[in-house]
Amino acid sequence: RRAEEELQALRGLTQGELHVGASTTIATYVLPRLLGAFQDIHPDLHLRLTSANTQDIAERLLARDIDVALVEGPVEHPNLITHPWLTDELVVIAAADHPLARMEGPILPSDLAQARHIVREEGSGTREVVGSALDGFGVRPASIMEVGSTEAIKQVVAAGLGIAMVSAAAAKDQIALGVLKVVPVQGLSVERPLYRLTLKGHNLRFAAEAFEHFICQTDLRPVAHAPMAPAPPAGHR
Repeated sequence: RRAEEELQALRGLTQGELHVGASTTIATYVLPRLLGAFQDIHPDLHLRLTSANTQDIAERLLARDIDVALVEGPVEHPNLITHPWLTDELVVIAAADHPLARMEGPILPSDLAQARHIVREEGSGTREVVGSALDGFGVRPASIMEVGSTEAIKQVVAAGLGIAMVSAAAAKDQIALGVLKVVPVQGLSVERPLYRLTLKGHNLRFAAEAFEHFICQTDLRPVAHAPMAPAPPAGHR
């Protein structure tokens, strides 16, 4: 019986399907190379990737529509366990000719209040983290423009319509090209954990277990092309 179960598990990596759900930043900037490397190891496994905001991904896991859930914010739910996975740095970005980008040295947190802030939609893990960071400095933006994706945020910011706080991984290429500029803010350093979510009392299928082991063991810094590192050990949330 044991041998039969092991054979069925292995077949799950050769004939099965793995459906990964990830919030937008992770799906766009972290997972592609990870999925590619995992596919190289298991070429016959059918991979699917669904991208949505943190709350949507949590709901899909609860409905068992996905096998693996990777999100940008902690999720409080009695049937979910939150596992720290990576640490992501967020930076303030602006167009190179934006007034804040042209200021000498780090700007003051109060300077942020004078600019239009380009933000993600409600339910986004990034928006929650950004809101908490600004609240910590008592910053109330003069105006806000809500945009549905990080890629769209970068385009809006590059057009000079406002500033934004995004993952360093998301803005790395545009910063290198000089299209966007990091705006240092005095006293502001924002790091957030990225998380794996699992269902309480539910055993992972073999393919999902193998993938989660893979992403936790792989050196993710070169994969992410950004200053990301494994999250420090912590208890389940």
